[in-house]
Amino acid sequence: MACLAVAVMVLGGIATSRYGAGVASDSVKYLAVAQNLLDGNGLFDHRGFPLLSWPPLYSMLLAGLSLITGLDVFVAGWYFNVFLLGLNLVLSGVIFQRVFFTKPLYAYLSALFVFLSISSLRIHATIGSDAPYLTCTLIFLIAMDGYVQRRLYSAFTWVVLLCALAPLLRYVGLALAATAAIVILVETRKSVRILLRDGFIMSLFSIAPIFWWLIVHNVMTYGSLWGTSSGQVVNVFLNTELALTKMLHWFVPYLSVLMPVLTRPFIVIGILALVLALINRKRKENWFTWVRTFAAPVTYPTMIYAFIYFSAVALTIITSDHDYLYSDRYYVILLVPTMILAFVTYDNLIKPHLKLSARQAAYALVIVFALWTMYPLYGIREYLANAMARGEPSDYNLFNTRAYHESIIVPEMQRLRESQPDAIIYSNYVDAVWFYTRKPASILPVRGVPDLTAAYVGWPHAKPGYIVWFKPNEYKHYLSPEELSQFGSLELIYTDPSGDIYYVQSR
Repeated sequence: MACLAVAVMVLGGIATSRYGAGVASDSVKYLAVAQNLLDGNGLFDHRGFPLLSWPPLYSMLLAGLSLITGLDVFVAGWYFNVFLLGLNLVLSGVIFQRVFFTKPLYAYLSALFVFLSISSLRIHATIGSDAPYLTCTLIFLIAMDGYVQRRLYSAFTWVVLLCALAPLLRYVGLALAATAAIVILVETRKSVRILLRDGFIMSLFSIAPIFWWLIVHNVMTYGSLWGTSSGQVVNVFLNTELALTKMLHWFVPYLSVLMPVLTRPFIVIGILALVLALINRKRKENWFTWVRTFAAPVTYPTMIYAFIYFSAVALTIITSDHDYLYSDRYYVILLVPTMILAFVTYDNLIKPHLKLSARQAAYALVIVFALWTMYPLYGIREYLANAMARGEPSDYNLFNTRAYHESIIVPEMQRLRESQPDAIIYSNYVDAVWFYTRKPASILPVRGVPDLTAAYVGWPHAKPGYIVWFKPNEYKHYLSPEELSQFGSLELIYTDPSGDIYYVQSR
């Protein structure tokens, strides 16, 4: 397992070797809040807004790592995530070894599946809270096993600590506390005293930090629970369908001939369930064994967590942010439960029907798995080739790309910022401005008002500065320089196919 961990960290290093880790819009906010913490400015993002929409722990971790190592917040986050790539593989292996203690082949193949997961590689190669949240989840499941099997106080302490910290990484981290509450109820149901003691301690310490963040910091300080209210629709059925499609993609590629089936995952699951029901219709003991395996102390906490987490994501995620089929970062958390489900089902409902000896069945499974590995190995080869050519190539990476690094407007903007560090910069890409200058930027006026001239008369008022206009512009809601010239005085001071820089002041 240690060798696999080192190997996967090498893959992570290769994936980020060109320009570093991938940087999305979310990444910039995390990094900017971390930098503001280091600068003593508090929990504010790169636009000067207080952090409300997301919990603060990941930015705090980045700030702490930067402070301890002396590295830039981006570099600290990049190295941290590559390290977590190896650590999370080791933690996954520990869980697999415990669940498949008597059948190590399943543990080895499951660990190899995680090792070959390009989805896991992508989330660790991008700055974001998903990787540390996965670490919290895996340690929690290991600690939960220690609590269930041996009633270790140290394990219970870890459970409580992680239930407290996980929601401060991602709000869906409350799934850990919900899982712990169910497991404590099941395990201590015969002792009311222990049930009340462990349940009270876990509930108090897990709720207190997120209560402080949402109520004291957000509501009482800024008058808002989440910071923004988008009004966008949450379609639970479509979220579930998309999630299952993305998880099926871990096993089979998105080929055009398969897409009509993969995009209807309930049909796939229904057919698989029907086949299993038919081949086991005369052997009900197989189903009883299957259920008992999932009800085993070493297994059921993981499966309860998987169900709660999956349901929480389906019920809360904005559907329009979820419809891209290659964006599966929310579900990498479920790689371990998915492999447990797959091998327990194979062992109890499929293997008994194979007319093979135990050794022959093992060899056959290894051969099938080896043939399947051609799919992820091809994907990893393509991913790494693109990464070395143009930077981390996933669609999460918006700003740390070859296009920006080879853009002429970026060094020109950096020189402007160095010569006038206190100047106000407006931009249609404020995230890019902060990432390449480590200085805040202001957004431009937007459309959506009946009379632009009346709404923005006198802009930018007493805040003259510079407009850095990146081309091509994908953010059509921002007013273009031509439109801004209707009510502001703009002077073009630099132009290039990659962008323009204007000096702007009130008329």
